[in-house]
Amino acid sequence: MTVQLTPIKFDDMGHIRDSVFSTLRNAILDGKLKPEERLVERDIAEQLGISRTPVREAIRKLELERLVTHIPRKGVVVTGFSKSDVLEIMAIRKVLEGLICCIAATKIKEKDLDRLETTLKQIQVEYDKGNQKKVNQLNDRFHEIIYRSAESPRLYEFHNTMREYINKFAHVAYTKPGRTEEALIEHNKIVHALRNRDSQEAEEAGKMHVGKSSEAYMEITSQ
Repeated sequence: MTVQLTPIKFDDMGHIRDSVFSTLRNAILDGKLKPEERLVERDIAEQLGISRTPVREAIRKLELERLVTHIPRKGVVVTGFSKSDVLEIMAIRKVLEGLICCIAATKIKEKDLDRLETTLKQIQVEYDKGNQKKVNQLNDRFHEIIYRSAESPRLYEFHNTMREYINKFAHVAYTKPGRTEEALIEHNKIVHALRNRDSQEAEEAGKMHVGKSSEAYMEITSQ
């Protein structure tokens, strides 16, 4: 394993396990850990300044998410993502996003609707400045407001398991010229439906937004 990982130290062992998992998963999603690259427990533990036990448990979780695989006589290697993997995740997100918007339409509070509109204005300001990193952060905040407004803990947690994948893919999609302007229009349609308490319209708007994001992602990665 050639990538350098930053040491992490926490008193709570459960927190360590989660942090190791997140560190390794982000390294794979960011491309720092390449497909076919080996993950050696001892090396990872030394780099992170921790014991091998949480590393072993993190690798098991990565196997469950199909990000790594165990190959006989070779060890654990990074699997990475194929385009079919991305399309599958996007298809799942499309359904979840639509359902969340549908539920949120009947539960969202006025103050949260106001927060959504404020966030969209901030996105426009940061986009005009050329601050794409801030645009991505605000976009994440926009969706987070809707997710929590649905007041469905199980649905939120289920969606949250895919959050890091979703964010990585969405951020890539936003590198397509004109995608931010398109997304702002789509976001406004979602807010409009939520303000009208129209569950069907909100669900359709949420699905359309994810569909357009998927198309942008595939277009960018095909170049």
